Amino acid sequence: MGILRQVIWSSELTHQLLGFGTFLFCIEQANMANQDLQKVVDLKKYIKDNRLDVFHQITTITIIIELIGFYLSSIWLGWGFIVILFSLILFNLFVNIQIHESKENQIKSWKINERFPVLIADVIGLVLVTLWMLKIGDFWISWILFAMPLVYCSIKVFLYFKPWNLLRGM
Repeated sequence: MGILRQVIWSSELTHQLLGFGTFLFCIEQANMANQDLQKVVDLKKYIKDNRLDVFHQITTITIIIELIGFYLSSIWLGWGFIVILFSLILFNLFVNIQIHESKENQIKSWKINERFPVLIADVIGLVLVTLWMLKIGDFWISWILFAMPLVYCSIKVFLYFKPWNLLRGM
């Protein structure tokens, strides 16, 4: 809720946009963390694999760092977002598996070269937030950083409703 304070009470549009983008990102990251942890718990019931323990530890550490970043965002928006992006970079550097919903091949190795697109996106976000903090193109950067989670969350909502056949013809 502290992040929403940045949206409501900030007098600068750039802070409001970045604050709302951060708020949307917070909700999505909480959802993703919950899903990841639930998948680990479910798989551990019938699969004994040490990689699940490592994945759980990395996910837990990432959640802790992200929480610090989100709380910091309620006070210092830019610095909080940097901490959040730093935690994502660490997660994507150290996690070496993907967990899938399907029954076959539920745990898949995830090589570093397969993670490059995600890491590049995280680094681009880090650079953009740093430029925003330095007030270099902050107006346009705030729009970009606002649009990124908005588009991402829209895709997630679309994918969520698609199995329900609510979006017939798409």
